[in-house]
Amino acid sequence: MKTRIAHPWAAALTAAVASFISYGHDVAPPVWRGLEGSTLSIWEFATANNPADLSPLSVNPFGSPTATVTVGEFGSGWQNTLLGLGTQTGFWDLGGEGGQIELFIPNRPASPPGSYKDLRIQVTYFKDISAAPTVTLAGATLVNSGFQVVESVPTGGQWIASWTDWRIEPNPVSETIVIKSDADWGSVVDQIVVDTICVVPEPSSVAFAGVVALGAIWFVRRRQG
Repeated sequence: MKTRIAHPWAAALTAAVASFISYGHDVAPPVWRGLEGSTLSIWEFATANNPADLSPLSVNPFGSPTATVTVGEFGSGWQNTLLGLGTQTGFWDLGGEGGQIELFIPNRPASPPGSYKDLRIQVTYFKDISAAPTVTLAGATLVNSGFQVVESVPTGGQWIASWTDWRIEPNPVSETIVIKSDADWGSVVDQIVVDTICVVPEPSSVAFAGVVALGAIWFVRRRQG
């Protein structure tokens, strides 16, 4: 089941749904993908390049996102295939302690007061003895999360596409996201998809908020007087 964040411009959502870009393990594209102020970053790890190659389907008018991989203890690094891991190809065995993928995503450089950033981060990983990686985003609040099994393999393991929704206030000019391997059991990551959008409130909404604030100040002073 898809999870969604409500936005103040619901009228645009119907048109956006018709223009979804969906592929691979992109199981939960946000309803605001493709709208003004949004970005889309995709890493499928088809090669061992590090920093990893950005998919040509990615869209970011504000700069070029990067994904830098660090392999931790006992990690085997990039693999095209591994026995017992099903049909998926091109993934990173991050190993245990110290393993991570650090993403840098440039965004809209200047935003008016009241604007904020919403993000959906999708990570496809293998779960058997290896465990789920941890997604961290400094300065952000976790809003929602979910997952979907995309392949079950005969050995009993599963490829899982997970997603987390985040909000940052005020809107930053860039984000650094860390996909951190499980320190004890390690993590194997097959694909990462990151959607971001800068949400700018309508001028009328900002003005109304200002009137409410001034009214509250007047009321408090009236009571104190």
